Amino acid sequence: MCRLETLNLDDVWQKELGWNAKKKSGRKFDDEIELKVWENLAPIYSKKYNLYQGVPKLKNKIHSILGKGNKILDLGCGCGNFAIPLASTAKEILALDFSSAMLQQLALKIKEENIHNIRMVCSKWEDFQGEYQADFVLSVNSLYRICYMRKALSKMVLYGKKGFVIVRTIIRPSMYSIYHDLGINYKKYNDYILVPAMLLDMGINANVDFIRYEKSIEYPDWEHAEEEMLKNLGELTYLNFSDQLRENFLQRAKKENNRFIFPFERVIQIISYVK
Repeated sequence: MCRLETLNLDDVWQKELGWNAKKKSGRKFDDEIELKVWENLAPIYSKKYNLYQGVPKLKNKIHSILGKGNKILDLGCGCGNFAIPLASTAKEILALDFSSAMLQQLALKIKEENIHNIRMVCSKWEDFQGEYQADFVLSVNSLYRICYMRKALSKMVLYGKKGFVIVRTIIRPSMYSIYHDLGINYKKYNDYILVPAMLLDMGINANVDFIRYEKSIEYPDWEHAEEEMLKNLGELTYLNFSDQLRENFLQRAKKENNRFIFPFERVIQIISYVK
């Protein structure tokens, strides 16, 4: 008789994200490195990486779920790309972030726009123990350093009286379309599959939506694009497909002022739950 074993999604999550590796290095696992990254990005982040302004469908979706007059806990608020515009429709917002540099940028915006219903807390989500009771918890690309995801999700359920919204940009290489069309394997991340599955395992049947939008990346020359392909695929795979990769890249990229502009698709996942 075939015996079915229960899949431990916590173990799968930690394996997928590298938390059970013997040797761990990089910003995901090192708080000091992570804080330094955000210290450097803080002054430019809103201009270069603003999903609220850059993806209107996402903005509209967030507003439709959160509604008006609600208390929002913005988990991983950063410099306020979502908190600042949401302040006009929310009753109040608790803006939580691990980076004091990002919160300093948010404080400047709050002062500039004379906003009075945003309160800031500097903390990791794992460490936060405030007694704040929100109507909704909002997380936009802020769960990427979580080791114990089930605990993090359970905490969101606990703090969000009416529900929660999790926004995640699916991790794919910029040249994913070329690899896909040529049938080339590359490192894939399944975290976007695991979060809804873990919620379902917790008895939470969340809604999952996807929004696709176009972006472009600039390469100063072919050598820089080639370097990225090598990093994505490894030397052996790259060498086996080098001619096809170059041909496909040159067909899809636009050449402007001796630089290559490569268009690609980004996919955003919205996981929402309204109690």
